Order: sequence, then C-alpha cells, then structure tokens
Amino acid sequence: MRQPIGIALALLLSTLGPAQAQSPDTAAFLNGETRACPGCALAGADLSDRSLAGADLSGADLSGAFFFQSDLSNAKLAGANLEAADFTAAKLSAADLADTRLDNTVFFRSTLSGASLAGAKGESVNFRRAILSNAHLDGASLRFAQFEDARFGGVKATNADFSGASFRQLNMQRVDFTGSTIEGADFTASNLEGGVLRGANLAHSDLFGARLIAADLTDADLSGTRLVSANLRDAVTEGTNWQDALMPDGSYYQH
Repeated sequence: MRQPIGIALALLLSTLGPAQAQSPDTAAFLNGETRACPGCALAGADLSDRSLAGADLSGADLSGAFFFQSDLSNAKLAGANLEAADFTAAKLSAADLADTRLDNTVFFRSTLSGASLAGAKGESVNFRRAILSNAHLDGASLRFAQFEDARFGGVKATNADFSGASFRQLNMQRVDFTGSTIEGADFTASNLEGGVLRGANLAHSDLFGARLIAADLTDADLSGTRLVSANLRDAVTEGTNWQDALMPDGSYYQH
C-alpha cells in the first residue's frame, strides 16, 4: 500500500501553490537570508523598505508585489513579470529591467537613473515624478505611459513605442527617439532642445509650446501635429513630414 500513498502525496504536493509550498530559494529570499531568487514566484509579496541592492530577481514573477521605498539599485530584474507591481519611491538606479512585463506598473517618484528598460513592454505604466535621467529604453513598448513631472534628460529610447504617452511639461533635453513611434502623444510645453527624433513618428501628437531648439527632426513624421507656439529655431527638418500640421504661427502647413 505504500506505493499508492507515495504517488498520491507527490500529486498533492504538485498542486500546492507558492504560499503553500514555497521553494527553499523563495523562503530564504523572503526571510532576508539571500538576495538571489531568479525565477522565483513572488506575486503579491510585500517587499517594502527592503535593502535589495544588487539583488538577482531576473525572470521572477513579481506581479502585484510591493517595493515601496525599497533599494533595488543595480538589481537584476531582466525578464521579470512586474505587472501591477508598485515601486513607489523605490531606488532602481542602474537596475536591469530589460524585457520586463510592465502593464499597469507604478514607478511613481522612483529613481531609475541609468537603468535599462530596453525591450520592456506594458501599457499605462505610471512614471509620474520618476527620475529617468540617462535611462535606456531602446525597443521598449510603453503605450499610454504617464511621464508627467518626471526627469527625462539624456534618455535613449530608439525604436521604441510611446504611442498615446503623456510627456507634458518635461525637461527632455538630449533625448534620443530615433526611429520611435510616438503617435498621439502629449508633449505640451516640453523641452526637447537638442533632442534626436530622426525618423520618429509623432503623427497627431500635441507639441503646443514645445521647445524643439536645435532638435534633429530629419525624416520625422509630424503630420497632423499641433505645433502652435512651439520653438523650432535651428531645428534640422530635412525630409520632415508636416502634412496637416498646425504650425507655430497658428496656420496649417502649406506645401
């Protein structure tokens, strides 16, 4: 009779959820015994106010987890599921968040300077008041993200998708949006001075009062944009598509 009992026990253990049968690595991480937990199941975990600098959480399931005011500087989070996770006021300087899943993730007031979000994907991500200076967002897809009051200077975001995102009143000097899709975005009163938007698609975006001084708009698509009161002094506009754009003087672009 022992063999059937053993089989039944094995089947029971295989059906237990993470809360019922945590792996040794997960338990050690939650107890603060280790900072390495790649691939761990930590959905919904409260990891607030934790010192996790340099932690390895690559590929982990952190959906719905809480990291309020935690220190994740230089942490490895590549490929992790961060959907609906809350990083409010967390420190993520130089952290690796490449290829993460970010639907409805909150980075309100977090520090992401020098962090990599290359290839990250998610909609309606909250970056309000976050510090993203010199961050890398190449190839990211962050449609409808909110960047209001964030620091965005020196960000490199080539071949990315920010359609419908809000960049209102941001200081975005030296940003690199080469080849990116940013249709229907809001750049009202933003400072894009010296920015690189070569081949970028900003069709139907709102650039009211934006500073585009010395910006590189070569081959960019600005069709249907609102540029009323925008400053285009010394901007490079070779090959720029202005079709149906409302120009700085309030008139529609004339061929």
